[in-house]
Amino acid sequence: MEAAVLAAAASAAALAFFLIDALARRAAPREAARRLEAFAGGREAEPPVSSRAFQIRLALPWAPPGREEEAFLLFRLAAAGLGGLLPLAFGIPPLAALAGAAVGFMAAGEMICSRFDRMVREIEEELPVFLERLAAVLQITPHILVAVEGLAEAMEAGALRSWLESAVARIRQEGEAGWQAVQDEAWQISPSLGLAAFLMRRAHETGGPGYGQALAAAAGRLGRILAARDAARAKADGVMGAVRTMALALAGVLFLFLANPMMRQAVRDPLVQVGYAAAVAAAGYGFFFIRDMVREAI
Repeated sequence: MEAAVLAAAASAAALAFFLIDALARRAAPREAARRLEAFAGGREAEPPVSSRAFQIRLALPWAPPGREEEAFLLFRLAAAGLGGLLPLAFGIPPLAALAGAAVGFMAAGEMICSRFDRMVREIEEELPVFLERLAAVLQITPHILVAVEGLAEAMEAGALRSWLESAVARIRQEGEAGWQAVQDEAWQISPSLGLAAFLMRRAHETGGPGYGQALAAAAGRLGRILAARDAARAKADGVMGAVRTMALALAGVLFLFLANPMMRQAVRDPLVQVGYAAAVAAAGYGFFFIRDMVREAI
């Protein structure tokens, strides 16, 4: 019975994590746009978009301003507590249930990074089209800020539009220092966005129709680069899908292995419980480690 409960708890925890992650993926772009819009309009005190505090508040909207790290730690502890209590509710021995706490703690940290990555991906998907339109508008309107502002107003609500509006507002308020701050922030968010900010600044400083052609050429090259990255992401998603399948298969193998009555008795041994907890925690660490490697590679 304990073997079946152990396998069922592991499978239920994995299924719950993937379902929650899928639901959060759908909500992340809307929350990113809302955060950036608030930053642009000054309706609430938002930290810099590239900062750790912004990433935390993007995933945890309830985090109080200036205390994002404390809210994140509280969230991780709550996730660890839930991850440890869930196996106990299914009758898993206490020492073995520690693995659930470790996985919950790691999953909470992974969620912060994944939300920000999805916001960056949304920005990069819109960049080539934006640069092409900006190149066309500059042939008529030589003022770069007016052109960017007009294009941003015509765009659908999203992370890129909100960032552009915040950038234009900051540049108009701070002048040359604002240009430098916007460019630095853009490089920290994404190299593609940093390149776009650099080109816009050069167009502002140099002007002339030639920069419209440069923007069009940059948009074409950037589109090809992002298309290659999308293909790499698709392959990476396939790899992570295989890893998730392996995790579920491991739960099934564990069930079959512990279905033997003799092995079922062994689970009650504290050393065996610690061994199971260490194995599950190591598997969870490996999963998130592979995901971090994939994120850094693309």
